[in-house]
Amino acid sequence: MKKINHLLNYLEEYVAGISLVFTSLLVFVQVVLRYMFNYSLSWSEEISRYLIIWFVFIGSSIAVREKAHATMDALTTYLPPKGKRIFSIIANLISISFCVILITSGSTIVSSVMEFGNVTPSIGLPMFIPYLALPVGASLMLIRFLQLLIDDIKNFNTPYKNEFHPPINEEVTKL
Repeated sequence: MKKINHLLNYLEEYVAGISLVFTSLLVFVQVVLRYMFNYSLSWSEEISRYLIIWFVFIGSSIAVREKAHATMDALTTYLPPKGKRIFSIIANLISISFCVILITSGSTIVSSVMEFGNVTPSIGLPMFIPYLALPVGASLMLIRFLQLLIDDIKNFNTPYKNEFHPPINEEVTKL
């Protein structure tokens, strides 16, 4: 399992990094060509758009792995460790359900686009390839949320690392 997880980490970071670097270079070249040479590449905007879409979905999986998604922690900050785990388990279950919905609806969209045989306007790429980012990214996020859920269940009785405990007001404890 560790080898698969290591391979998945590597693939996510490699694909996200390459797409981000290539998109940045492509947009930079396009700007230079347009403003310095009055020339424009007809396909650069389209490729950049599709690479950004893939980057967002792969990056979302990386964000789940790193626990970097935006969270509302105003309530959970003041809960005991078990309460935090319960909220984390509930949040992971909701996120897993959302990923399943994304995978099924994304797969339906990809299959219908494949059925019609649509291609992109500028480069003639089969249109299902950009749409494939949705089920692939959601599948990767599903795997990451399942890993977080299993981790929360296994470590239910242990506190979070770097757990924040608010200071206790001495006047309240005297009452």
